[in-house]
Amino acid sequence: MTVTQIVQEQQRQRCGVVAQTGQPHINPYGTPGMSLNDAGDYRKIVPMDESVIQQVRQIAFDHMKNGYGVSNGEDISAVIRNYTLSLSPEKRLSASWTLNEAFHDEAVRLGEFVRQHNPDWDWGKPFDTGILDGY
Repeated sequence: MTVTQIVQEQQRQRCGVVAQTGQPHINPYGTPGMSLNDAGDYRKIVPMDESVIQQVRQIAFDHMKNGYGVSNGEDISAVIRNYTLSLSPEKRLSASWTLNEAFHDEAVRLGEFVRQHNPDWDWGKPFDTGILDGY
C-alpha cells in the first residue's frame, strides 16, 4: 500500500466515524473551531462588522506604507482569526473568505494607486510613501 493509499484509507475511516457519531467535523487546518458542516460554497462575501473591514483595510495600507506592499502576514491573519472566533463555527469559513477578499481588494487598489504615481513600481520595491497621503 502506498502512502497516498494509506492516507486515503485513514480519511475514509475518519469520515465513517464522523457519519456514525453525528459529531460535527472540525477543520484541523483552519481557524480552531471552524466547522465544515454545511460549508457548501463558503467562498462568498457575507455581511461583516464595518469596524473589522476598516481594520483589514488599515492593515493593507500599513503593509503598503511600511513594507512597500509586502509583509509576513501575521497581523492580518491574527485579525481574521480573532474575528472569526467570535462567530459561530458555521459562519467562520465565509467570514474568513470575506475578510481575505477585502484585504486583497484593498491591497490591489493601493498597488494601482502607487502605480499611478510611479508606473515602474512593483511589490516590495521602495517608493516615496508620501504619495499615500493622497490615498
